[in-house]
Amino acid sequence: MKKRLVLFSILIILLIYNTSFFLAAENVTAEKTGVDLAYDCLREKVSERCSSISSEERIFSLLTIKECKNEVVSDSAGGECWPKSGCNIKTTAQAILALGGSAKAEDWLLAQKEIPSELSWFLQIESPEATICTITYDGSSYSTSINEDKKISSGAGSCLTLSEGGWWLKVSPDCYEKEFKISCDKQFLTSLLFKKTGSTTIHVSEKTTSASAEGTTTEEVTSLCFSIAGSCDYEGSLWAALILDHRDYDITPYLPYLVAMTEENLKFLPEAFLYSLTGYTDFRVDLLSKQKDTYWDESGDKFYDTSVALYPFKYEEPSEKTKSINWLLEVQDSDGCWQGNIRNTAFILYSIFSKDPGSTSPSVDDCEDAGYYCLSEINCEGEILPEYDCSGTFKCCDTKKSLETCQELGGSVCNSQERCDGGNSISASDLVYGEICCISGVCREPEPDVSNCEVVGNGACRSFCNDDEEESFSYTCDYGDACCVEKVNDKSYWWIWLLLILIILVILAIVFRDRVQPYWIIVKSKFRKTKTPAQKEIPARGFPPRGPPGYPYQRRPLQRRILPPGTSRKPVRHSPQKSGEIDEVLKKLKEMGK
Repeated sequence: MKKRLVLFSILIILLIYNTSFFLAAENVTAEKTGVDLAYDCLREKVSERCSSISSEERIFSLLTIKECKNEVVSDSAGGECWPKSGCNIKTTAQAILALGGSAKAEDWLLAQKEIPSELSWFLQIESPEATICTITYDGSSYSTSINEDKKISSGAGSCLTLSEGGWWLKVSPDCYEKEFKISCDKQFLTSLLFKKTGSTTIHVSEKTTSASAEGTTTEEVTSLCFSIAGSCDYEGSLWAALILDHRDYDITPYLPYLVAMTEENLKFLPEAFLYSLTGYTDFRVDLLSKQKDTYWDESGDKFYDTSVALYPFKYEEPSEKTKSINWLLEVQDSDGCWQGNIRNTAFILYSIFSKDPGSTSPSVDDCEDAGYYCLSEINCEGEILPEYDCSGTFKCCDTKKSLETCQELGGSVCNSQERCDGGNSISASDLVYGEICCISGVCREPEPDVSNCEVVGNGACRSFCNDDEEESFSYTCDYGDACCVEKVNDKSYWWIWLLLILIILVILAIVFRDRVQPYWIIVKSKFRKTKTPAQKEIPARGFPPRGPPGYPYQRRPLQRRILPPGTSRKPVRHSPQKSGEIDEVLKKLKEMGK
């Protein structure tokens, strides 16, 4: 009996272990999603297919997983520009970034410079008091005066004409790249202004020069863009400026064109490039404020745009980046990619989930591992350390730029229970844990989401539904998202739970068998098939012979008795069963139940 109990217990334990293993294996399969799966998917799509995918797909695959390098190199026109089927600024710049530099390609980019005709330039001369100034260029000198109301009295030759309103001197396009020397008899300062032709928005160049009375300042209009066939290419100029800045070229002459033409090219998210190039808070705020709840979508491709928008934050963690990461992992394909798109999947991984498979210079140490900071050069207040490596266009800096206070940034501090409504939250030096600096908005406590899908339909608003969800057309979401509700699960594991319950009951019965046995005997006795003497079957014909119980007897056929005519047969009365026999049975049952 004990051996049987031991064997039975071992069988139960094995059943429990196998059931747990089955459930755990299923969970592991279900949880294999995210960044690792995305890298696996990209490698699978690119592996042994580099020759058949597009130039852009090869470049981003080389950037992200170091695949397709030979195909990228062979797709160039003599190693100068990409693709060889029709060189363009953007693809060439991206190829330089992927290859870690190319002297011939960089020279080709610089040769595509052009003076943009879309900009107008002005010379500004200011003084705290009325003054007379002399402007010299091309070997000639011209005199003009600055009045007390800051207006200029006259122009200065053919290159400098009086602007509308008389506040500045307009520089003729034919005189760009000429040097203007200014000297005044009172303290003064000079700077260059620019604007898009026909626009009322005036931009001030970074350089402002001051001089004392009789001193001299020098100004020169240097305005460039990158062009194809004599026409400025705005998107190409963004990429070329970003990559050449990383390659330590001076891209200052290209910034005025990129800044002035922003409004006409919003679909390229120029703020992302300009924030990387200048570090200006205004570009950062404008960029983050364009996020549509969880992603960016200016060109119609939200995956590519989100990658562009978050590229400057590769080494930063604003709250907007966290939102986009959560969204990307929610809408990820079951195989790990995003919409099966090689370029977008590679760009997302490179920009947001970077796992550098190896530096282009293996001997170079990682910057952050060495305790330094990976930043855009403009945000470095200390020295650039070329001996340490950073991802992409970022450089290793020993001292990062100190943050301004929220007040200096023109914002309001929101506590941990509030959010920035109508504006954008950014980092500031005076914030404590849980606080945010709200720019161009108001600090308010968040209101409950009133989405028809989430409140009424018990669903979730997403761009794409997960594998275990389906889109419901009965409810609506904001931003054109789909209302995702849980699919009706056809799989049922009730039998597993039933088996576990039965196993537990059996184990309990074995452990507490001494206590359970009396109850089991009582239950078992109620279903006995052995009949008591009082319930013995009466023979089919006749009556049982009289005699003590258990006395052997034989059935004998009864002879038919013929009654005389007119005689009726009296009914046979059965004697009632003795109550003593019933009492005896009940007494035995009681003894068994003790």
